Amino acid sequence: PPQGPRVRWSGVMSGFFIAIGVLMVMGALGLAIGVTALGDPRQATGETASDLGIGAGIWAFITLLVALFLGGMVSTKVTDRPDRPGAVMHGALIWVLFFLFTLWMIASGVSLGLSGLFGAVSGLARGATTAVAAGGGDLVQTLGLSDPNQVLARLDDPATASTLATATGMPTEEARASLAELRSRVEAVRDDPARVVAEVRGYLAQYAERVKQQGMAAAATAQRGATVGAWVTFGAMVVTLGVAIAGAMGGVPSFRRWRARAVVVSR
Repeated sequence: PPQGPRVRWSGVMSGFFIAIGVLMVMGALGLAIGVTALGDPRQATGETASDLGIGAGIWAFITLLVALFLGGMVSTKVTDRPDRPGAVMHGALIWVLFFLFTLWMIASGVSLGLSGLFGAVSGLARGATTAVAAGGGDLVQTLGLSDPNQVLARLDDPATASTLATATGMPTEEARASLAELRSRVEAVRDDPARVVAEVRGYLAQYAERVKQQGMAAAATAQRGATVGAWVTFGAMVVTLGVAIAGAMGGVPSFRRWRARAVVVSR
């Protein structure tokens, strides 16, 4: 058998293109199965969407495994005198090229069913950042009550109560009652813009701590999700790397076959 790793780029590129082809074929098959399983969209429910999302994630992971395994196997099958160290290099190179290609496709706006896998960490991290910013922000600015001329109009807007309830974690009815009380105070000093601003800020200052706690709780939840997403992504990448190398190793003839071939040649 040959000594040392033998890397053949012709084999690597052959395996890479096979992996991309398998990815596209299985992606099309998964899409067809998903659309068929959906049935009549008018009868779809939230549970249906959740089940389809879970199924799509599982199918995407299976697609990764199959594509990388076959790509790794082809890379060594078409290589002249492949060896095991070289097969490991072939599998690793195909894995790198495959993920670089999929990341480029996702960045270009082409969904291959893998955007959820690669976007989990960034999306959850953005959620954590937003939650922290919301928790430390000015409640007056959040509710849009910084303009004295627009305070009463904003207080009459139902969306303001929803925003206050979301920011503080209080029930919506309690938020409406609180804003109604604030409105009565502002109504009494509506001719003095400075007093309107002071009244709004003074009244909402009592909710500052609740807003901070709510924001930190949301940030903690997002952080836990980001942690899970990061480890899941890391695990998926390690598993797919191992599958690519295993496929490449599967394409290498055994040592006995090399020895038998050498004996035949010597005779």
